[in-house]
Amino acid sequence: MSPLNKFNANPHSLLILFFLAVTAVSCSCDEAVFSTNINLFASAVITDRDYILLGDRGNIFQSNDAAKSWKRVESNTRSALVSVCFPDSQNGWAVGQDGAVLHSTDKGKTWAFQVSGVHTYLLAVDFFDVLNGCAVGADSTVIMTADGGKTWSVSPFRAPSAFDDDPDFAEEYNLLAVSMIDASQVCVAGDGGRIFVTRDAGRSWTDVKSPLYDEEMMEGRNLYAMTYDNGVLYAAGIDCTFICSKDQGNTWTIIDTGYTDPDLFAIDMIGGTGIAAGSGGHVFLISDRGKQWELLKVPEKTTRSWLSGLDLRKTGQGNIICLLTGQNGVSGLYKNGKFSW
Repeated sequence: MSPLNKFNANPHSLLILFFLAVTAVSCSCDEAVFSTNINLFASAVITDRDYILLGDRGNIFQSNDAAKSWKRVESNTRSALVSVCFPDSQNGWAVGQDGAVLHSTDKGKTWAFQVSGVHTYLLAVDFFDVLNGCAVGADSTVIMTADGGKTWSVSPFRAPSAFDDDPDFAEEYNLLAVSMIDASQVCVAGDGGRIFVTRDAGRSWTDVKSPLYDEEMMEGRNLYAMTYDNGVLYAAGIDCTFICSKDQGNTWTIIDTGYTDPDLFAIDMIGGTGIAAGSGGHVFLISDRGKQWELLKVPEKTTRSWLSGLDLRKTGQGNIICLLTGQNGVSGLYKNGKFSW
């Protein structure tokens, strides 16, 4: 089950909504550290030592000693927080339930609300720099800022439908992934593997051809995560699907991962090397710009959890750090070529 697929119109919708209702009341917000009672949805590696984890019921945990210890920080919300982005070493944004947008200016130690202008579930956020950002979510929601979140504007996103002859009709999609190419160009994706791009900071959107979406059948394979690395966009989703674009989202190619399972809920790439994670605690080490995939061994207890958030950072010595997080408080740190859980 995807933690990001909360609103996807499929036979599992009622089960997913029930799952959200249960987790919303099962978490004890008086616990000193995260535990199996808390589902963690997103992570950020801010510096070599400063890390952040986000979860249900507004839980935020911060470490300033490279994950040796964690402390809860106040979020002032009970809304689930499902995505986070730190474009520099101080400023970060978190988004989630009920249109929540939170901003930190001190490496995640404190957080303040920003007015998003929406009340729908925001499922992903990305920033190009400390001024220009975009968040997406349920019901075709896209909001953008050009001033670091002091003001957010709702983008006039319109997804073409089977009723294109009716200019007043537009289908609503759950947008599950976003990646900013620069301050004006943004790529978003979600239900059915549909992919959309803007070249004018959200004033207009283009529905680009996706290799995952069957236009005749009007269905496809969902995309849950997206990242931009060295001029290449990568996206991942259901059935271990992995695609890339080398022309800023205009055309996309399927890359054979060698696997048809699991569903991939999170991915990040740095310099053509990356990590992907998803259902059943599956974790893959990716190399050669997605051409090589290695399934990594995880503890048995991790195989009973989905993994929904990860963030990569390259240290000053050129090594890669990855912070993974997921269901029932599961978290893992990839450092010096190996994971600790």
